[in-house]
This record gives sequence, structure tokens and C-alpha cells, in this order.
Amino acid sequence: MLFLLAVALFFVLFGEAYYAALAMPDILIAPIMTLGSFVAGSTFLGGGAVAFPALTKILHADPITAKNFSLAIQSVGMTSASIYILLRVRTIPGVFLQYYLPGSAIGLLLSLTLLEQHLTGNDLRVGFTLFVLVFMLVYLWAYLSKQKHFSDLGELTAIDKNLIIKAGLLGGILSGLLGSGADLVAFCLLALYFRVDIKLATQTSVLIMAATSVLGVGLQGIVFNKLSTEVLTLWMLAAPVVIIGAPLGAIFCRRATTKTLLVFIGFIVTAEIVSTILLVPLEKNRLGYYLLLVLASISLLVILNKISKRKQHKDQHVLEEPNLK
Repeated sequence: MLFLLAVALFFVLFGEAYYAALAMPDILIAPIMTLGSFVAGSTFLGGGAVAFPALTKILHADPITAKNFSLAIQSVGMTSASIYILLRVRTIPGVFLQYYLPGSAIGLLLSLTLLEQHLTGNDLRVGFTLFVLVFMLVYLWAYLSKQKHFSDLGELTAIDKNLIIKAGLLGGILSGLLGSGADLVAFCLLALYFRVDIKLATQTSVLIMAATSVLGVGLQGIVFNKLSTEVLTLWMLAAPVVIIGAPLGAIFCRRATTKTLLVFIGFIVTAEIVSTILLVPLEKNRLGYYLLLVLASISLLVILNKISKRKQHKDQHVLEEPNLK
């Protein structure tokens, strides 16, 4: 009921502008973000996993526009999903957010001010696909692992706090470049280093991406004045859909098995990889850099899992069942 009221309020405030924006091909963003918002609420991939490739490959938007739209629409959808999560989930590790989000904010600012102009459009498209693939492997790794999962972070050491801040910095940089990433990096740290239950890690990553997106769209719109008319039009058309779709995704995440989530994520990632191969021209002289990026990412994740602090942990914090209620 709360989210239906939010949609009604949206049309009260923006109804006239919404109907004025109804035109092809922009109207296609509504069905696209129906899926995107569901992905945002139910997985660590975030709505950007659908928004970024859809805009760059289907609507032929440039990567910067796609990135800005991803941040803008996730600020609505993932915030909507976060409200549901905060109302329903009582075990969110608030201390993780406390250290991660400042690092994410700094990384986001660095990315938007210094880094985005140094990467080509193809680098951003291919880079997005590679990161999604790597983090899909992380989910599969966590799912197949016989290691125990935990319901908390344990007592944080100075090393733990420093690692969380640095992970936030990386996540913020990725979000500033691709419109998503803070959630992916957070999930990896939670699942591999702290070995938190997969669902709890997913739910925490949704909260992180919501906060990062709100900050990102605020910086782009108010500080840097980089939200184009195209981005605002697409946001207008997609916002009513994601207000409902993202909480539905959060409900799905809360009730589905980890195996079901794995299959769903696998479908999204496969579609992203196939579409990149078919639609994005790959420069042969860049393939070595892409391969090096993948190998470096996987190596870091292997090291993260190897140095995990959770090899010795009090049994009462271990989750016997993988699904959180």
C-alpha cells in the first residue's frame, strides 16, 4: 500500500510531464526497467545491470547518459526496495554501512570529477560486462562453497575497518563510471571475507547502492549540472515502474532460495555477455587489457577469500540454514 501511494504521489507531482514524455523509442524504457527494478531489489547486480546495457545497446545512448540514468533511476528503485528491506529485515549490519558509505562517497566524487573522461565508450561497455561476469562467479563461488555462513560481521578490527573503507572507495569509483558497482564490491566483501549469508549480503548491497545512487544523482544534477534532458525524460517514464518493481524484487529475494536467485542472476549475466559479443565492436588491441582486468579482479577475490577473518568464529553466530527470514 505504501508503494502504491508513492506512485499516486508521483503522478500528482509529475503527471503532466509524464504524459508529455510518452513517445517512441523512449517509452521502451518502462518495460525495460520493469525487469531492471526487479533485478535491483532481488540481487546484488542492481538496476544498472539492466539499465546500462539496455540504454547503450537497445536505445543507442552514449555510456555517460546510460550511467547517469542508472544512478538516477536506482535512486528511486533501490531506495524503494531499501524501505521494504529496512522494515522487514532486522539483521542488517549497520556498522558495515557506517564504514563503507564514506569510502563510496569519496570514490564516487573522484570518478565523476577525474576519471570518467579518460575511458572510451567501448571500454565502459565491455568493462561493465566483465565486472558483471566476475561478480557472478563470486556468487556462484559463495553458493557452492562448503564454508559456513554467518549472521553478523563479528568484532571488527582496524584491518577490517580499513578494508571496508577501501572497498567502498573502489565501489564508488565503479559506480561513478558505470552507474553500478558499490553494491557488487560490497557483496564480494561480505560474502568472501566476512562470509555473511548470501541473502543478507544481497540485502545489504541494495541499501548501499540506494545511498550511493542518491548521492550520485545529487552530485550530477545539483553540483555538476550533468543530468541531460534525455536522462530526465527516461527517468520520468521509468520512475513509476521501479517504485513498485524494486520492492517486489526485494520480496522475491527474501522468499526465494539461493539456488533460484543463482539461476535468475545467471540469466541476466548471460544475456549481458551475449549482447556484448553480438552488439559491441571489440578492438583486438584492447583484448589484452580486458583479460588482464578479469585476471586481476579474480586474483583479488581469491586473496580476499583466503585471508577471510571468519575461519575462527563463535558457533552461535553461524547460520544453519542459508535463507534468512
